[in-house]
Amino acid sequence: MIKAAFFDVDGTLLSKSTNHLIPPSTKAALAELRRRGVKCVLCTGRPPIQLPPCIAEGFPGFEGGFDAYVTMTGSLCYDAEGTYFDVRIDCDPCERLVEQIEAGAFDAIVLTRENSWASCDSERIHELERMVASTYPIRDPLLSLDEGIYQFCVFVPPAEQGRVEQIMSDCIVARWCDLFCDVVPATSSKPAGVRATMEHFCLEGDEAIAFGDGGNDATMLQYCTVGVAMGNGTNEAKAAADYVTDNIEDDGIANALRHFGLID
Repeated sequence: MIKAAFFDVDGTLLSKSTNHLIPPSTKAALAELRRRGVKCVLCTGRPPIQLPPCIAEGFPGFEGGFDAYVTMTGSLCYDAEGTYFDVRIDCDPCERLVEQIEAGAFDAIVLTRENSWASCDSERIHELERMVASTYPIRDPLLSLDEGIYQFCVFVPPAEQGRVEQIMSDCIVARWCDLFCDVVPATSSKPAGVRATMEHFCLEGDEAIAFGDGGNDATMLQYCTVGVAMGNGTNEAKAAADYVTDNIEDDGIANALRHFGLID
């Protein structure tokens, strides 16, 4: 029996095609899931500071927001009671990558617990800002080393991702889209966040369903009992899923939840 549902944000709960808003059908589905006693959990690459109010605070019928938040690709997990999973990239790999960023090898975004920063002013970073309806102040990445870095977003095309993987061989490198790749601690990942959340709520590992659209969702979709890829998702996400639903703007989440009998 499904007792927890995990939802990616960009391309799953909201996107440019929905004007960066949660579709009405998805709002109604989330509210009904909660009424049926299913934990609704966010599972995103975004940091807490970049969660819009409809996600961080909720909406009518879904007051208070999600039951828990798995953020920064699993590196920081928390609920209303506090943090229950917290893992940062070790100092040595952070320093290695920051050295390359400082030398101009990569454009990057640096995510800490309280902030997110861009390493420079570039069109690639502006493209991401348009994709997620957010902005990134520019800051020297060196200044973030003492704060503790949870994730890097490194702007390289898929064909050049091996450069990042070689430098950060002791971390996980994943990709949501062709624009950039995510670098997170080796002990982190979306599945790690799902596992920590299930343990936090004293739920069994076979009681979870997950929704996602990107390559960085693939391992989560495989890990959960039921993995649902959005119709607008990548081929990697669809290949990893048990079920492919409709596009986000075509009631994809609500239709999938009905398909599995989780809502009416």
